[in-house]
Amino acid sequence: MSGNIPPELGSLSRLRHLDLNNNRLGGSIPTQLGNLSKLNWLSLNDNKLRGRIPSELGNLSNLQELRLQCNELSGNIPSQLGNLSNLTDLHLNDNGLNGSIPLQLGNLSNLKVLALGGNGLNWVIPTWVGSLSSLSSFSIGNLPGNCGG
Repeated sequence: MSGNIPPELGSLSRLRHLDLNNNRLGGSIPTQLGNLSKLNWLSLNDNKLRGRIPSELGNLSNLQELRLQCNELSGNIPSQLGNLSNLTDLHLNDNGLNGSIPLQLGNLSNLKVLALGGNGLNWVIPTWVGSLSSLSSFSIGNLPGNCGG
């Protein structure tokens, strides 16, 4: 698939799983996806998405997996992602993100995977990482990872 992600997807109030990975989708991530209150899986990885990660994704209280890796996303990681208390997997690696890792991500006590490598983040390992007792995979660094093509 190519083109933009239709904002109208944000009206699918019963949607629990949205997987649009490994396409040629461009444009930005619609803020309306933050309306999908029942969503527990959002996978938009391996596309050509640009712009910022919408802070509205922090409204997805049932979300367990967020996969945005291997895109062209830029800007800071929104602190609102720290509201995702059910999140177990957060993949933001291999984008153009910058700034610091938000302190609020330390609230994600169920997090098992935190992948942030391949970005331009200010690499100071936050002390709160040590309090994430469920964490089994943590990747940082500026070297690009293994994105498909």
